[in-house]
Amino acid sequence: MTLEATTRRSLTGKQKAILAAPPVLIVTMYIAFRQLTAQLGFPLGYLVAFSLYWVVWCLALPSAVLGPRRVAALFQPGDSRFAQLGIRVQAILWWPIVFPLAFAFLPRIAAASIPVVLASVAVGVIIGVTEELLWRGVYVTLFADNVWLNTIYPSVAFGLWHLCPLSALPSRYPGGAVSFAAYSIALGLSYAHYARRTRSILWCTVSHCLHDSLGLGGFAYINWLT
Repeated sequence: MTLEATTRRSLTGKQKAILAAPPVLIVTMYIAFRQLTAQLGFPLGYLVAFSLYWVVWCLALPSAVLGPRRVAALFQPGDSRFAQLGIRVQAILWWPIVFPLAFAFLPRIAAASIPVVLASVAVGVIIGVTEELLWRGVYVTLFADNVWLNTIYPSVAFGLWHLCPLSALPSRYPGGAVSFAAYSIALGLSYAHYARRTRSILWCTVSHCLHDSLGLGGFAYINWLT
């Protein structure tokens, strides 16, 4: 019997389900963003599609797989306190913030109203918490000793998932959807490294929330906020 076959047979039902989830997520959410935006218009259809992603995939699925107690435990400091993380891990955690700060927040903050800023923070926190729970917390918990399955596979899937909302709201940055997906993969790999090392998603969640808040996503809903 091959090693691959042995590995497949040794996987639990929950592990198999969570490995199958990303392709299903990407296909269904791509259809959802395209169809809901076409039927309900933008930004309503876009927000409804995102809400489905947050509730079904990022909250309900992790809760079903891990249970409430294990979900809550992921937001504990883990094996290393913040001050003990070291310069390399700190750099891995915080480098992503440079990009939205330089290319979104600073160029656009002067044109952002208070409702846009508040909406950006709200959306950033929702995205940061829910995505870290799914893409880092679940995989690090279920595949603690397998770097391919707790870091590389979910990080690539995390990057590809971004093609779904980009199908409804194209990237305004150079390189379009391809560069955005590649950047998201790099971000996912960084956050997964921290989560794998500490068995926690606390500080990668904080970084992710800051990252997405600085991106000023509230501008997507400018018609509702002004």
